[in-house]
Amino acid sequence: MVREQRSPKRLAAIFAALLAVPAALFVLGWTFTLGDYPVAPTAADDPSLPVIEANGYRFHGEVFGDSNSRVVIVVHGGPGWDYRSLLPLRALADDYRVVFYDQRGSGLSPRVPAETLGLEPSLADLDAIVETFRGDGPVVLIGHSWGAMLASAYLARAPHKVSHAVLIEPGFLNAELLEQSGLRMGPRWEAGYLFYAARRWFESLHVEGPDSEAGGDYFLGDVAARANPEYYCNDVIPEAGTLHWRAGATAMRAVLGSAVDADGRLQFDITDGLQEYRQPVLLLASSCNRLIGVEQQRRHLKHYAAAELVVIPDSGHMVVAEEPEATLAAIRRYLAKEP
Repeated sequence: MVREQRSPKRLAAIFAALLAVPAALFVLGWTFTLGDYPVAPTAADDPSLPVIEANGYRFHGEVFGDSNSRVVIVVHGGPGWDYRSLLPLRALADDYRVVFYDQRGSGLSPRVPAETLGLEPSLADLDAIVETFRGDGPVVLIGHSWGAMLASAYLARAPHKVSHAVLIEPGFLNAELLEQSGLRMGPRWEAGYLFYAARRWFESLHVEGPDSEAGGDYFLGDVAARANPEYYCNDVIPEAGTLHWRAGATAMRAVLGSAVDADGRLQFDITDGLQEYRQPVLLLASSCNRLIGVEQQRRHLKHYAAAELVVIPDSGHMVVAEEPEATLAAIRRYLAKEP
């Protein structure tokens, strides 16, 4: 039997049909998502935003409380998020001078090239913030999630500069703890999540500024916020727009990228040198977080020279925003103890 050969015209028609399907889907997605998708400007474009100048950079930041009070520095999560969800901590300003800042390339801080971002630059920035405000004494650090990991690394580097440390659900401190957490470092592959991400990607194509990274920040920030519903009570994920001003997509990718090697293995061990910090540490955990909640924070306890764990009931990972009164009460009790 002689097999019929396909003519060049027929092959061209098949090829054209194959190209037409994704093109049609793109046009449908583009058309369906037409609209305005505003993204907040950073301090580089909005001169009304408050800033803190340190380490040769203008961080978006705010300071509350008397300049003569003990200093509390709040380190937000992410990497790439901002301090909006942590603003209930400004209630501490009745007794302390409370400093908030959006990390380099994150939140409403100006965008910077990826090569200027990473764990080491983040630690250098934190040290610059500490030196800007601490005067002659040590500061209090309050870190959330990635910010609690960053604060822990800082305790190992500069233990004499910190009197108290409140660590709210640090994700992991080394490769073993990352594996035990079950934390996803990439996207989910469920159909519902992928459809949601596709819609947000099309929406991001319509973002018209205020800068060249706005579209990427809109897309990656939103889908990253939905990657781990296990963080929250009943898997109900809070809307990112109610907790954050703006994500920093480049910062998310660059800082996480600096943490792993080409094979995806974690390159840092925050527990190295952590025992050098001898003061008691407060670890806070939410009751609902099934990934880095109570069980994971119990694993962390042994890596600090002295630490206690307090669980905040009826809360997920954004514990400060979800249960501010209980969180503040636990922090105040801890800070009342002399170092």
